[in-house]
Amino acid sequence: MNATDLDEGSNRDVKYEIDTIVPPSGSDLFSIDANTGDIRLTGALDFEAVNLYDLNIRATDEGTPSLSGHCKVVLEVLDVNDNAPEVWVTSLSVPVPEDASLGTVVALLSVSDRDSGENGRVRCWVWPASPFGLEATFLGSYSLVLREALDRERVSEYEVEVRAEDGGAPALEVGSWSYSQRHSRSLCVADGAAKSDLMVFSPNFPPPPPGPAPKDTQPEPSALLDT
Repeated sequence: MNATDLDEGSNRDVKYEIDTIVPPSGSDLFSIDANTGDIRLTGALDFEAVNLYDLNIRATDEGTPSLSGHCKVVLEVLDVNDNAPEVWVTSLSVPVPEDASLGTVVALLSVSDRDSGENGRVRCWVWPASPFGLEATFLGSYSLVLREALDRERVSEYEVEVRAEDGGAPALEVGSWSYSQRHSRSLCVADGAAKSDLMVFSPNFPPPPPGPAPKDTQPEPSALLDT
């Protein structure tokens, strides 16, 4: 800040202070040098909590009586990619029979990222390649569905992970949710019905911690779904 006073001597000496800050929580985040008018950051900013601060600065001369002038400083907080994507399983349909039809929904998932812009734009995929895939139902929601026929005699167990990566630089990825599939011959059989092969899904927790996206696990572009 720089204030000028047309008086002479001590009457033109100016001291600075922050009169008000909106929101008031910013009072712990900013300070001003009384002599130079330099505004300094004194705490950590969080774009997701507050992205704009209004500072009302008062400049007061050393005269008697003293006179003051005011100006308003608007500080805009810029977003950085400090939040990894988050994924929740909102519904899980188990068990799944071996002869389930293509398109059978195994799970419903919700995906979000607290960052904004490209930092909050999330893409999801299933890893590794498997008979299962993702279908976007609406913004931020996906269905995990059966894409290929199951054959227990050929493959009796799958371990599949749903991964989410944001569009920040560097991108943050989270191995958000995974499940294992094992074979059983005697689960959820209706009275009088013949026993059938069932694929049973169970979550594997906890998921891997968020971190930079590994370069060796990037899927083909056709396997990605954006939110």
